[in-house]
Amino acid sequence: MYYIAKAKNILFTLFCCCILLSNVAYAQDKSQTAPPPNLPSELFDNTPLTPTKIFDNLYCIGTKSVVAWALQTSDGIILIDSMWDNNDAQLIIDGMKKLGLNPQDLKYILISHGHGDHYGGAQYLKDKYNAKIFMSNTDFYYMNNTFDGANSSRSPKCTVDEFLTDGQQITLGDTTVTVVSTPGHSPGCVSFIFPVKTQGKTYMAAQWGGTGIPKSMENKVQYKSSLEHFAQYCHDNNVVVETTAHLFADNGYAKLNNVVNSTSIENNPFYLGQKGIDNYLNNLSLEIDRAIANSIK
Repeated sequence: MYYIAKAKNILFTLFCCCILLSNVAYAQDKSQTAPPPNLPSELFDNTPLTPTKIFDNLYCIGTKSVVAWALQTSDGIILIDSMWDNNDAQLIIDGMKKLGLNPQDLKYILISHGHGDHYGGAQYLKDKYNAKIFMSNTDFYYMNNTFDGANSSRSPKCTVDEFLTDGQQITLGDTTVTVVSTPGHSPGCVSFIFPVKTQGKTYMAAQWGGTGIPKSMENKVQYKSSLEHFAQYCHDNNVVVETTAHLFADNGYAKLNNVVNSTSIENNPFYLGQKGIDNYLNNLSLEIDRAIANSIK
């Protein structure tokens, strides 16, 4: 019951904002104070969050709007997503320093999809530290041919060093990140599975790449298929930890506060266990089914 309640809490918040970046055009200026209707106000809240160590090798840095994840390896840092823009990129740099990480160690930047709040800081970081940027070929094209909504001028387009493909394994030092193709939220969205370490043990974590069910029926069906594909990867890799780029859709603000006091894997708020992951994915699947059914009406 503990894991079921935990997963339901995640999904309740997640689908309050299911029409996120994938289906609405909106202003991106940081000065905006009145978000459009049906979008969570947190998406426009650039208030910095306290940079936080989640596991021995995983760190969360960002704002109430969106975060990036720094995965420390024996040969440098892998960054998952890069937030909105150059200012956010500098926030990531400052956050690393506060956490005792050296930004000079940044080697890889993995971009989950081609919306500006995920790729916007990447080029700044690449130029400063010569980090390699990874993204799917499909969303590289999407990013470079979309100029409104989540892809406004606020977020600089980035060059890409290597295109991500389904099942690809990105290895840096002692750490391997598995790429899962999960289109739907965007045409070439990808998700990630990676190891986290605590108290001398290693556990598998997963990050679903696209928060928000898309608007069109075609994309909804694709989103559903992608979730099933992702769920199989999670099962095969014994995933027990779940992370997200948008903490407001995952009770993440409270998690950041609570993780500081966690003394074991079981009371780390980002740990769901296999049953919790299964329930999270099953509930997400039910929500997609409802969205598809509502589109048919």
